[in-house]
Amino acid sequence: MQFSIDLKNGIGTRLRPWLSRLATPWGVGVLATLLAMGATTFFYFQDTIVAYGDAESHLNIAKRVVDSLTPGAAQLGGIWLPLPHVLLAPLVYFDFLWRSGLAGSMISGVAFVVAAIFLFKIVKLLTGSRGAAFIGALVFVLNPNLLYLQSTPMTELPLIAFFVLSTYFFLRYLREQENILPLVASAFFGFCAALSRYDGWFLVAIEAGILFLISFPYTVDWKVFSRPLGFATLHGFFVRRENLYGESRKGLFQKLEGRVVLFATLAFFGIVLWLVWDALILGDPLYFTHSQFSASSQQQGWLARGELPAYHDLWQSFLYYFFTALGNAGVLVFAAALVGLGMYLFRGQGKHRALTALLLFTPFVFYVATLYMGQSVIFIPHITPPDFEWTLFNVRYGVIMIPAVATLFGYLFFKSRSVGKIALVILIAAQFGLYGVGYSKVLSFEDGVRGLSSAKPRDAERFMQQNYDEGLVLLDDFSRPMSIPRSGIPMRNIIYIGNKPYWEGSLREPEKYATWIVTQKDDQIWKSVYEPPEMQGRLFKYFTKVYTSPEILIFKKTSALILSD
Repeated sequence: MQFSIDLKNGIGTRLRPWLSRLATPWGVGVLATLLAMGATTFFYFQDTIVAYGDAESHLNIAKRVVDSLTPGAAQLGGIWLPLPHVLLAPLVYFDFLWRSGLAGSMISGVAFVVAAIFLFKIVKLLTGSRGAAFIGALVFVLNPNLLYLQSTPMTELPLIAFFVLSTYFFLRYLREQENILPLVASAFFGFCAALSRYDGWFLVAIEAGILFLISFPYTVDWKVFSRPLGFATLHGFFVRRENLYGESRKGLFQKLEGRVVLFATLAFFGIVLWLVWDALILGDPLYFTHSQFSASSQQQGWLARGELPAYHDLWQSFLYYFFTALGNAGVLVFAAALVGLGMYLFRGQGKHRALTALLLFTPFVFYVATLYMGQSVIFIPHITPPDFEWTLFNVRYGVIMIPAVATLFGYLFFKSRSVGKIALVILIAAQFGLYGVGYSKVLSFEDGVRGLSSAKPRDAERFMQQNYDEGLVLLDDFSRPMSIPRSGIPMRNIIYIGNKPYWEGSLREPEKYATWIVTQKDDQIWKSVYEPPEMQGRLFKYFTKVYTSPEILIFKKTSALILSD
């Protein structure tokens, strides 16, 4: 490897072989593995692996598939896409890995390593330089937001891994279009991305669009604008590709049809599977878009309070995601990546540079669009109005842009002279100095432990840890009145909305199955069992209230009734 930075002294001579070994896919993989293991160990002893409320929910979904009152694939539900939970399922079978969250750390950690290796390959593909590829990978693996999230059961890292894999093979196809194997590989990993997060749906749509554009029998002759009246008439604006590449129009149409159909059949199959799944399991193929548990329904509460600032405001949508991406990547690194983007678009070499940039920025377009439509919400300090109840929420969405930032940073390193390369290395160190002194916050960690996304421990949880002895526990897990893993209760002893017929039967006759009832104000159990006077009488006939707080009540079946069951 040649870093193009002269290392003429004795230290440099000794370092060069080590740097050369590191600047390989194998070296990046080893470095990423060591960092992932170190970060996971640190966050495990900090007890923050399952700090996010959603982190526990992902663990619980997977646990219910393999070990619950009604185990089976139906426990995957119809809102969150299934692949991360399918990957978790074999690991959460073991109680320690489920309760500690380490099952999720294993999946996210492997995804982190795979993403780092193939991000190295992307930069190498764009630049031909192992030095630039290593710098790009270094920006990725040293990012503290990623290092935290890769220790958790959150789904961002699996999505990033599939995004990077699909992008790498798609870019390879753009360079060697006669070889369809990279296209098939890209479609497969796009399929995996589309079954991991809804961001993946947009990814495969953009890839299909790019594939259509590069295969279309006509291209654009931008020189038309330099001719007299060219802009007004657009005469000759579209030029047949056969005039440029010597292929017939019929042959180009056949190639367009074959390649697009090949890609779409596999890449979009995951989307079709999910629509069919929701139709079969829940009776509505679009259940995930409008049910009471969907993101869209949850945003309506924010909208009613006037706390959805990006809704139908394109500029605000852009600003919110721009600063979220900047905050997760680091302000210095992000600024350098923007310079790298300009260098790539206007001073780069090779075809399809604009389309390559579009592919890398797919997450940016996706989140701006979903913020605008009210399908997602982000609160980030400094631009969220201070009178909002919360100013930190969902900022982890910004980490999806870190592969693009790292790639463009690596490209800028490639284009820089020796002094510029040294400056960029110093800039990476300076960015981590900002994290060290607290000027730059690790936003994704902050949101998990202090923001609205955090799973705040409750006294009810501690009460159940100390007092639960036996029997089934009825609770509405969607409202999260307590942490099931931390409570010590076996998952097979929990009755929740997905346990048919236990759930429906318990709402009509609470004494039928449950020994314990945990209810939070305004959750489904509260509204069905505690609030109606006729049901409240039945509740107190069979149960005794054993715990009271302003928001949560816990009931236990009367001892005599337990003995008679």
